[in-house]
Amino acid sequence: MEERRRERDKRYAELVGEKLRRMRQDRNMSLQEVCVRSGGSFVVSTLSAYERGKRSLSLERLCELAAIYDQSPMAMLDVENEPEFQLALATNGPLRIRLDSLERLNEEERKPLETYLSFLRELRNDPSRDMLTIRKEDLNYLSGLYGVRPQALKDYLEREGILLTR
Repeated sequence: MEERRRERDKRYAELVGEKLRRMRQDRNMSLQEVCVRSGGSFVVSTLSAYERGKRSLSLERLCELAAIYDQSPMAMLDVENEPEFQLALATNGPLRIRLDSLERLNEEERKPLETYLSFLRELRNDPSRDMLTIRKEDLNYLSGLYGVRPQALKDYLEREGILLTR
């Protein structure tokens, strides 16, 4: 599981880097021009490493680049709507909820999930008491209820041992 997380984190860094490159190119700027606009804060090799996902981007550096590209830092990190990220989310296999593990969540966290899963079970006429398979669209809906991104909810439920993806 740790290997999968490292691989996903690596891919996330690459997607953010690709987004940084697109932002720079959309502004018809070279790496050197970004360095000049930064007042020498960046060097070409560092920017290139960020764009290739080979170097971690600190919050401070992210904010500097956001100012140069006239974007919010959050917009620069938002790659969850990128087609490749959505494909990865959709192809991770079935999303199975362990119904017998919901008690691991506190009542406030558990209630919306229980309500929605109860609705799905009734809709599907599914008498299962142990496991319920949900779709990516269900995860998207639930993430809206919780006010978090689908991947964040998926990661949290996996860590709690409630969501199984394999």
